[in-house]
Amino acid sequence: MQSNYNLITNCRICNSSKIDSILNLGNQPLANALRNNDDLSEEIYIPLEIIRCENCTTVQLSVNVNPDIMFKEYFWVTGTTKTATDHLEKLSIFISTRCTKKDPSLLEVGSNDGSLLKILKKRNFGQLYGVDPAKNIVDSINEPGVIFYTDFFNYNFTNSFVESNGKVDIVVARNVFSHVPDLVNCLKGVANLLNEDGLFVIEFHEATKILTEIHYDSIYHEHTFYHSIKSISEAAKIVGLNPFDIEISPISGGSFILFLSNQHKEKTSKLKDLENNENNSGVLTIEKWEKFANESLKNLQEIREYISNNKNKRLCGFGASARSSTLINAIGGECKNIVGLADNNPLKQGKLSPGAHLEIQNPNNLINSNIDIIIIFPFNFEKEIIRFLKDTLNWSGEIYLPLPNSPRVIEI
Repeated sequence: MQSNYNLITNCRICNSSKIDSILNLGNQPLANALRNNDDLSEEIYIPLEIIRCENCTTVQLSVNVNPDIMFKEYFWVTGTTKTATDHLEKLSIFISTRCTKKDPSLLEVGSNDGSLLKILKKRNFGQLYGVDPAKNIVDSINEPGVIFYTDFFNYNFTNSFVESNGKVDIVVARNVFSHVPDLVNCLKGVANLLNEDGLFVIEFHEATKILTEIHYDSIYHEHTFYHSIKSISEAAKIVGLNPFDIEISPISGGSFILFLSNQHKEKTSKLKDLENNENNSGVLTIEKWEKFANESLKNLQEIREYISNNKNKRLCGFGASARSSTLINAIGGECKNIVGLADNNPLKQGKLSPGAHLEIQNPNNLINSNIDIIIIFPFNFEKEIIRFLKDTLNWSGEIYLPLPNSPRVIEI
């Protein structure tokens, strides 16, 4: 047992010891552990490797990282990007149409800056709750009528919550149940929290997209699981939650929104079709994941060569995201040729990226300093970033897109 992490020897879902290594990206710092210029403390490096359970096919991280060092202070806020806020408007409609109860109460797990809850507040919802462990973010929210808890969500939390507030009609978890080591415990908490006819809405980066478009940049220590519909469904069945419907989401470069209930409901044809597509995609086989690993390493080498071939030009990155951290630290020494990272999130500006220690700057300042090439790291916001560069900054030049699939170069 390490002080900050421990290696796992059994699958987190089915407890099988038959687990295979898929892709090892070396020892890396925590992806969101941004540093101050005057921080002289030793950086924490932890193995970054995904493994696959031979028994239940769940793809997961090879380590459990102490959640206190990842989530007690956090710098990603949902409201930073238009892509995310536009999606939340659609998500609010999806939730409303699947809950027929009048003025339903709702709790969001990993509520972050409350962006979704603020949107739901404008619709016909009852009491709204949010729970998130990031004290720095929760303390900054001022939203009358919404009750926020600074805590980790688990079964014990739901016991104390129900004792104080009673059960709720809806629980929402957007791209947060990939972060928890004990998924079954959290799902048990959801079942405990919901009214008998309650609705559970879970959004997750779909494993098929990760596999086919080589989203290896989505591998970082916060992401314990790389979920398929099957892996979520199998874990949910353990606690009596039943999937019955699904929607497709653009978040993270391709996600699913799965709807589950404490009661049995007939599966929609859309859910059945997507389950069949998943079975036929190969995402549940070891062979496809081995191919994914080889293509990821090939992609990394192509990025290194591009940066080296352009070392006499001024290169900067756009997006100081967790995805960026994985890529930059996997690329290695070639990233010394990158002069900085542009990011619109003021919480990140002035800090240094994990590992490579690239300075994160206001895009106006960095990109207007004679930058020749911009590397867009978070490809899931590619269109929004390019529009910002052209329309807001009036910048023109070469853009390098490392992912998805093979790297691309475009001129704007």
